[in-house]
Amino acid sequence: MQNLYQPYVNLLNANIETLARFVNAQEVKEAAKEGVSKSARALQENTSKIAGSNAYEELTKATIDNYVRFTNEWLQNVSGIVLQGQQFVKQQAEEGQRRLSEVADLSRRSVESAAQSGKSAAEEVSQQQRRSK
Repeated sequence: MQNLYQPYVNLLNANIETLARFVNAQEVKEAAKEGVSKSARALQENTSKIAGSNAYEELTKATIDNYVRFTNEWLQNVSGIVLQGQQFVKQQAEEGQRRLSEVADLSRRSVESAAQSGKSAAEEVSQQQRRSK
């Protein structure tokens, strides 16, 4: 049984060899080299024309303005975040101070109450001692 794909493989190999000879031909290499050189010169000329144009100047100014605007917006956002952080810390410090004052007040009242209870107990003991005499 013969391979049905072999003619296709042979054709493909023959076309690759033909294309390789064409690409490696001296005339094709010179034409390609000349085309690349012309394209490079045209690109340089067009780039020089564009770089000196009003459109390029406007593009540059607009791009710089965009970055300046972006930087200002970003800095405002960062400043806002920092301010919020400072306000949060201030609120937490005030809350801590308020709670500390409450604890101190409760402690003072507890000590006063304990002292009053002790005083009352001492007076009661004193009265009992006087009665027992």
